[in-house]
Amino acid sequence: MAREDGLVAGARTRFSKEYQPKNRGRKPSKLKKWIKQYDISNDDFIAIFTNIIATHTMEELEELTSKENKMKLPVIVGLCISAFLRDMKAGTLSSANSILDRIMGKATQQVNINSSGGAELPANPEERRLLAERIKRELELGKPEVAVKTPPPESK
Repeated sequence: MAREDGLVAGARTRFSKEYQPKNRGRKPSKLKKWIKQYDISNDDFIAIFTNIIATHTMEELEELTSKENKMKLPVIVGLCISAFLRDMKAGTLSSANSILDRIMGKATQQVNINSSGGAELPANPEERRLLAERIKRELELGKPEVAVKTPPPESK
C-alpha cells in the first residue's frame, strides 16, 4: 500500500551529515543581486527616491503606480511610491519613516551624559583630573568614620 504522504517506503527522508538537500540555504535576495550587479550604493538609493518623491506631483505618482505602469517599475520603486501615496492620503508618515530609515539609516540620537546639575565636563585633562580628585575627596568625606580599636590599657 502506498504511503499517504507520497513518499516512497524506505526512502531516506531525514537529513544527516551525509544526506543533505541539493539546494541548501536561503535563496539570495533578487534585490541584493540587482544592487551588486549594478554596483548601487546607499547614496544612489537616496538619490533615486529623493528624485522620485521630490520631483513628482501626487497625480504623477498615482499614474506611475497604475496597473499598466506598475508592471514596468522595479518592485521596490513601486512599493515605496505606493507607501508614500498611502501616507499622504492618510496624513501620516509611518510608512515613509520606515522606508527612509531602511534606505538612509535611522537618525542619530544624542545622549546627554551630563550630571543632573547640567555642569559639563572640562575639556582640559588637568581640570578633569582635579575634578575627579575633588569628587573622590567628597565621597570619602561622606563615608562613615571607621572606628579604630585600641587595646585596653594594661593594669599594673
